[in-house]
Amino acid sequence: MPGGAKGPGIFFILPCIDSYKKIDLRVVSFDVPPQEILSKDSVTVAVDAVVYFRISNATISVTNVEDASRSTKLLAQTTLRNILGTRTLAEMLSDREAISHQMQVCAVMVE
Repeated sequence: MPGGAKGPGIFFILPCIDSYKKIDLRVVSFDVPPQEILSKDSVTVAVDAVVYFRISNATISVTNVEDASRSTKLLAQTTLRNILGTRTLAEMLSDREAISHQMQVCAVMVE
């Protein structure tokens, strides 16, 4: 954003010309709603999750995505479905830490 805010401090906003948006840079959590997933061994499983995230660059968040929170929720649902769809029910129950790690790796790749 040329000429835009570059960091913390006081900035003057002209109401008729400029607009501003507050971005929360803290860690935010949300629940992924329960969804039916078909596992690798053709078993239907109802799965939910809790996701923790934070926005590390507010400028990129505002300019690249219309609603960062909603986009993150959709990405989490899609990633969870994709990862669990490649595993059997036994693997889902026994390898929860590996699934969590794989979700984190996918999230870092998106950044």
